[in-house]
Amino acid sequence: MNRFILTILAVLFPLHLLGQMFPLSDHYVYDALAINPAFAGCHDALSATISYRNQWVGITDSPKSQMLSVHTPFENNRIGLGLIIEKNSIGIFKETSFIGNYAYRMELHDGKLALGLGFGATVYNIAWNELAATDPGDIQLINTPTSSVLPNFSLGTYYYTKKYYIGISVPLFLSHELDKSTGKYKIGNNFPGCNYFFNGGYEMDISPQIKFLPSLLIKYHPGNAIQIDYNAQISLKDRIWMGIGYRNRGMLVGMLQYQLNYQLRMAYSYDFEFGNIGKYANGSHEIVLSYVFRYIRKVMGPRQF
Repeated sequence: MNRFILTILAVLFPLHLLGQMFPLSDHYVYDALAINPAFAGCHDALSATISYRNQWVGITDSPKSQMLSVHTPFENNRIGLGLIIEKNSIGIFKETSFIGNYAYRMELHDGKLALGLGFGATVYNIAWNELAATDPGDIQLINTPTSSVLPNFSLGTYYYTKKYYIGISVPLFLSHELDKSTGKYKIGNNFPGCNYFFNGGYEMDISPQIKFLPSLLIKYHPGNAIQIDYNAQISLKDRIWMGIGYRNRGMLVGMLQYQLNYQLRMAYSYDFEFGNIGKYANGSHEIVLSYVFRYIRKVMGPRQF
């Protein structure tokens, strides 16, 4: 296994603590359910999205993620329900999450305010047999479970109008710490050590056929440097979206979306790495396919957020 990846694993996954992976996504504007449960139902229709991301192409055992998200409004648009099935992997570490999402939506001024709760479980698997251990009898390897099923919860709020949106969330905030004496995990809710997400965007009409959508995503963790995603998209006739983004850790993102018809949308993005990782990787690819089954109410055109 590439020594560079092993270094990353040692930092991200200490043997006594399991934490949910938060894979990057370039298309959080259109499908933010993975980071905010309050987003459930915000497409005002039954909506399904599948995505695949291959990060740091060219590096052995680099991060990969696949996700299916489905959500829809209920009860005269007052309630939003959603489901996420997500699989992430990096080296010998693999996890599969099943997360249900509930949002209560209410009219507020010119838009809607949603309060959301996410709940579910994550299956963690660690393939220790794939490592070439110098000490096969290492107690750290023996006492660490190879497979665990652990619960988790998310909280979030989301406000949106026809022109702008703001979201704040604390996704998957439970901690899972290994008790070395029993080999079992203790579950806690250490809010000072959680990940906090803030995202917002505004849609401006340049002309009847052209729209401009700048957006921002801030990821904050008390123990890490703040990560900020700056993005800007141009929409042509509500059919083609072209965008560019910059992540403050040395990454430039190119994005393209195409609305094939009223229900079906495809998106692709490519990340250019300018930091140290860029010396070893050939960028990152992300593909997204989304389908809106039917609209509950009449709308002017396909929603971007």
